[in-house]
Amino acid sequence: MYNKLLIAIDLSNLASAKYVVESCLKLTANNPDTVYRVVTIIEPMDDSFISAFLPKNFDKSVVEEANKALHDFTQANFPAGAKVQHIVAHGTIYEEINRIAEEKSVDLIVMLASSKPNAEGLSANTVKVARNTTKPVLVLR
Repeated sequence: MYNKLLIAIDLSNLASAKYVVESCLKLTANNPDTVYRVVTIIEPMDDSFISAFLPKNFDKSVVEEANKALHDFTQANFPAGAKVQHIVAHGTIYEEINRIAEEKSVDLIVMLASSKPNAEGLSANTVKVARNTTKPVLVLR
């Protein structure tokens, strides 16, 4: 039985994120001890050409907006009383997911095969999470 789940979602695709959460709720049905750690990752734009045109603390404001959006999303998609921890990380997607999984001693990482709808196969981040973690990974299509 899984009690501590790390659920990786992409806030730019709420339909897929909802599917991931629904799958997790089915997986942990009738387990009141489950802790859902819902994570979304903001990738840095430090070295990109576009970053030269953005305000200095742009990443910080994006993280703040993502945190608000994550809270709104979980409030709408988890039942009342569910133990939900919100995590907005800033960094490389697979590195942050693996770091958080280790830090929080999760029992299972749950993520989509690819954040792109109708994608064939696994995304590079999904493959890297699976290759570089010691935790079980549930990959959803």
